[in-house]
Amino acid sequence: MITLNKLTTGYAKNGVLKEISTELQLEIKKGSLVGILGSNGTGKSTLIKTLAGFQKPLFGSVQIQGKTVHEMSPKQRAKSISVVLTERQFNGDLIGRELIQLGRQPHTNWRGKQTSEDREIVSQILKQLNIEQLADQMLKTMSDGEVQKILLARALAQQTPIVFLDEPSSHLDLFNKSLLFQEIKKIVKKEMKTVFFSSHDLNTAIQISDQIILLLNNQWEYGSPDELIEKGVFQNIFPKETILFDPKKKQFNICV
Repeated sequence: MITLNKLTTGYAKNGVLKEISTELQLEIKKGSLVGILGSNGTGKSTLIKTLAGFQKPLFGSVQIQGKTVHEMSPKQRAKSISVVLTERQFNGDLIGRELIQLGRQPHTNWRGKQTSEDREIVSQILKQLNIEQLADQMLKTMSDGEVQKILLARALAQQTPIVFLDEPSSHLDLFNKSLLFQEIKKIVKKEMKTVFFSSHDLNTAIQISDQIILLLNNQWEYGSPDELIEKGVFQNIFPKETILFDPKKKQFNICV
């Protein structure tokens, strides 16, 4: 279980605190796919970085099974949390398999030597995500969408109970986006992982999410898609003359 205890995210600039998301109070059970939604600038990436322990909260805390994330050692966090951010920092001369193998580092010995079991786990994930053809391809020759799949494979190779994905489908076409989220849904249910993902694609997120954290200016909402629709939350996100939400079809439509 992940618990957010009056969590306020943000940053300090010139000695002044800038709050983004304020006093989030939530309990999220394992085996959930949680969409983090909101317009540009509402703090989706900041929230993911804070939940994952990369950025300290301004106030409150994040706990996993009663342990405060920001008090964990790097190795403890690496065994509990895997993360794919939009920022990409890696050597483009690596091949796909080598980058995925980096996900096994929290489980290797002090020399970082990988066993046959580690290599088998990587091979299984390549097959699971249907990206075996990328195993021996250099990253700098891959498309953005292919790199995105390799980064997801690296996160899965860590075998953590919690996964954070920042805009995981941003470089994928509709077909590959569908395949990606189908696989993520299978992983969540089969392995009882808790997966958080941020997205600008509200329609897709409403279809696939078990729970949604919706970040709005100066407030937030949390619940299942149906609960948020019943509350009328989606109907009031955008000006009605630009975008309307259809609660029966569970989708947003552009007014043209």
